[in-house]
Amino acid sequence: MNQIYRLTTDPAIYKEIPLDAEDIADQLNADAHVMDFVYMGVKEKKIADLWGEIVTAFQPSPAFPEAIKVPAISVWTGPNLVFSERAYAVFRLMLADYGEFLPIKVSGFTYYLFNNLTDLNPDLSKSFYSNPDIQTVGALEFSNGANQKLLFRSRWEGCTASFCNQKFKDLCEEFELEGLNFNSELIAN
Repeated sequence: MNQIYRLTTDPAIYKEIPLDAEDIADQLNADAHVMDFVYMGVKEKKIADLWGEIVTAFQPSPAFPEAIKVPAISVWTGPNLVFSERAYAVFRLMLADYGEFLPIKVSGFTYYLFNNLTDLNPDLSKSFYSNPDIQTVGALEFSNGANQKLLFRSRWEGCTASFCNQKFKDLCEEFELEGLNFNSELIAN
């Protein structure tokens, strides 16, 4: 059986994109759509028709000002990722049916926010909420069908992360695309 991973980025090592939904709405002069940007990757809504030129720069997290590396792929918010041009070239065709790539200018280079629109439910015989009232995930495991998905999110766990299969991890390693941590523990600590 192939392994499934929860994707994270280490802010102590890698810089991040400090964009939030309000920044995007401001740059696009689209204040009426700010909630569409807030819910990117959570709702099954494409936003490419709202998209335009977004400009930003990588910055160290305020908690980790010593971070100096720029990632090739990193987590942006929730289940959304940021791809460098090189990472985009590797994954753009493979992930075309999984969501949408939205171009942004980062320090003069083109990067792509990936709006993850592929949802997968866990194996409910092996997953449960430790606190059902606030849907705190106690255990999370996906069925063997998850092995066929390069990249996905799970509304069941609140769309707080992207998950990937072994092939996605292997491709990142093969093309030396740094920036992601592949956690076999599917629940955030």
